[in-house]
Amino acid sequence: MLTGGAMSGEEDPIDVNVLAAIGSKRLAMLLAEAAMTNPSMRRRVQFELSAQNDNVPEVIRRWINELREQTPFLGAGEVGQLARELDDIRASIVSNVSRAAPKLAPELMWQLFTLAGTVYDRTTEEGWDVSQVFDQACADLVKVSVDAEVEPKLFAAKVVSAISSDGYGEYSVLIPAIASAQPWASTYVSEIKALLLRLLDEPPGPSGRTNGEVSHVLRRALRELDFPTTT
Repeated sequence: MLTGGAMSGEEDPIDVNVLAAIGSKRLAMLLAEAAMTNPSMRRRVQFELSAQNDNVPEVIRRWINELREQTPFLGAGEVGQLARELDDIRASIVSNVSRAAPKLAPELMWQLFTLAGTVYDRTTEEGWDVSQVFDQACADLVKVSVDAEVEPKLFAAKVVSAISSDGYGEYSVLIPAIASAQPWASTYVSEIKALLLRLLDEPPGPSGRTNGEVSHVLRRALRELDFPTTT
């Protein structure tokens, strides 16, 4: 959403304050025209319209599902546009859902992460903007989970499963985000540490993903929790 000032990153920036002078009806017409030819804009507009009357968590769930079904190849500009759309979903979960239905916010944030493949499997671009969204979502996931009083053992199990199968790097900063939450989420941090230690003490299981590879991921997570880095 635009909050004021000029839009950045454009050759011909548009000042939001000047834009407001056009009038709400004319702006609505322009927005409707843009949404007709821009799928990302259409989904964002539909969310804003539906959220006025419908169940916000369900609207966001439909939004995520629609994105998951997308298949066209994404160029550089489309990746950036999708990143903004993903960030809108993230922000809506943190603000709207966490207020209206806090118990559903963690579930929806976990679903947001499943969209990583929606981007990375459909483009040759690096997707730095998308990575930034997921990095912020890692921190948000910890907060909404604690606020929703998710059972620590369940949270720990989901976190360890996520970092063990982090195919696109979407969870790359999840453990650091959890480590930084130690002052206000110590029970969650302790539960994750305990689970990591138990898994590392278990005898090797059937081969699939190599045991050494999994052990490396778990040991690194344990180190990051014991010795969190500051940025």
